[in-house]
Amino acid sequence: MEENLKDGVLCKSAMQTERLACKIARENPQGVIALVGGLGAGKTTFAKGLAKGLGISSPVKSPSYNVCMSYSENGANFVHVDAYRLKSPADYEALLIDEIVPEPKLVCVEWPQIVAEALPEDAIWLEISSPSPRENPDWRIVKLIENRLNLF
Repeated sequence: MEENLKDGVLCKSAMQTERLACKIARENPQGVIALVGGLGAGKTTFAKGLAKGLGISSPVKSPSYNVCMSYSENGANFVHVDAYRLKSPADYEALLIDEIVPEPKLVCVEWPQIVAEALPEDAIWLEISSPSPRENPDWRIVKLIENRLNLF
């Protein structure tokens, strides 16, 4: 999987994007996954797939207005953070995720650039993009970001 992510994985539908995320969650059931991508890139669709991969059946919605949502089912814990409205790494730390949500947990952070300093060094950074939005609006490329310093 990692080799494919380094080159970028083409997903031709939202369902394929969810399936890829599901597989990633099964292989990495705890830790932090940082999702980079513009508005409408498919970050929340990917987050839904991560939750499914952990066995969470509750509907996962964008936490845009709540900033952070947590889900616990079947011994799995999933935290979905939309850092778009946060102003600094300190705002992320103030969410007290580690204090509130027990281990094991998988944390998915949308718009992670804003809070990058608060994320662990071993976070998995993925970029989601649309290769041809006019011709194929549902297609997404999910790619591992190896050097996140290029994001800033």
